[in-house]
Amino acid sequence: MFLLCILLVPPLFAQYGTGTTMTREDQIGIAAPTWTGETGLFSTVTANTLHRGDFSFGIYAQNFRVIAGPARGLTPPSARPYKDYGYDRDVFSASAAFGLTDRWEVSGEMPFERLRGQGGDRAGFINGWFYQGRFSDSGIGDLHLATKFGLGAAGSGGSGAALSVFSDLPTGKKNSGISSGNGKYGVGFHWTGGIANLAASYAIVGKRNASRSNFPPGAVSDINLPNEIRLDGGLNIPQGWWRTTNWITEVNSVFYTGGDFKPKAPIFLVTGLRHWFGGSGWALNGGVRWNVGKFSYDNDQCRFTDLSDCGLGGLVGLSCAPVHMARLAPPPPAPAPVPPPPPPAPAPAPVPPPEAPPVTPPRVPTEIRTDEIHFDIGSARLTNIAKAILDDVALRMKQEPTSTAIVIGYTDNRENTGANADLDVRRAQAVKDYLVSRHGIDPSRITIEGRDAREPVGDNNTAEGRLKNRRVVIRLLLP
Repeated sequence: MFLLCILLVPPLFAQYGTGTTMTREDQIGIAAPTWTGETGLFSTVTANTLHRGDFSFGIYAQNFRVIAGPARGLTPPSARPYKDYGYDRDVFSASAAFGLTDRWEVSGEMPFERLRGQGGDRAGFINGWFYQGRFSDSGIGDLHLATKFGLGAAGSGGSGAALSVFSDLPTGKKNSGISSGNGKYGVGFHWTGGIANLAASYAIVGKRNASRSNFPPGAVSDINLPNEIRLDGGLNIPQGWWRTTNWITEVNSVFYTGGDFKPKAPIFLVTGLRHWFGGSGWALNGGVRWNVGKFSYDNDQCRFTDLSDCGLGGLVGLSCAPVHMARLAPPPPAPAPVPPPPPPAPAPAPVPPPEAPPVTPPRVPTEIRTDEIHFDIGSARLTNIAKAILDDVALRMKQEPTSTAIVIGYTDNRENTGANADLDVRRAQAVKDYLVSRHGIDPSRITIEGRDAREPVGDNNTAEGRLKNRRVVIRLLLP
């Protein structure tokens, strides 16, 4: 996969990396996959969703320094006082996502995980599996599937909310701490407002069956695993010194509830950069991660030469998601040199002007009706009221077979940037598609155009005025 990216990315950058403009609002509103596949920051899932038909994918390599579940009384004899077992979790993941509508996306992520422990006199439980001493374990993890529904027009510097549903299918290595063999499922809520993002989710983890357990000896009972409450927050700050780079800072925390061996909650502080390669949609991600919870509990062996014992880890990734921005037009060609004027011709003999023919005024089409419909914020979807009006327009067009329609789409002044740059045309197209597909009107009789926010009929400083401006005007003409 990395080799494929190396082969594909340079020609894509060369083709799409130039010729686009990226404003601050563009940098805030463009989407990228998290390491788990959903649209968002590095780990924080935002309220943004892919547009209909859009596809994204990401490849990430990460390290987490975390603490295992307590195993007090099960550690080997040692002169050191008891401490819960700290270990490294390395995750190499590949993910993909697809936009079903402008506010509904689905995604999937498959990880390969490696668990490493260096404590010769320590022991602990990882995902219900008992480890002690120095160990290393690796294998495929659980497949993560998710879907997210947008509740508002997030992106392009706006604000909005979203709900998500997710499930980790038990596809991973079961006789280890990588997978319990039962998977988990949960729901999440996500909010985005400009550069700020908040998310919360709850996951039901279940248990590890005795048939897939190595504790107690003989595995005579199931082990109940704690459920997870995740709280995330992040800032997505565009950088003026490099106009296609975002500085991302996150706080990611996991709190455990219930279960037989509940580990201490990790609190990760993450900071890093996401650099977009022009308007290609490709982005390089990199950052450092610090587990403040682990460091505050166990930092006795923190050394500059062994930063993992300081709770430090990191991430690097390559992602691709569509960037909806208008491409700059090429510069006009230089004007051709103007030849010198020819010498003036001799003045002709005066000729009496011919008698002017009678002027016939051109025939002006007759406008027989004008209708207007309105739309929700950031949407090109027809409401039931709009469909009823269009049903009446279609009836009149069938009664007047020679009539034609001009359909003009508009937006308010907050919609015509970034991902919504073509929203006026999409609204007009939605009207045409409805008349053609629902009522069988000949598409050659319908002309569409978009005039964005240039001709407001309401005050854009009020919600009522902006509603009047989010409209489509249908003019019915007879030749």
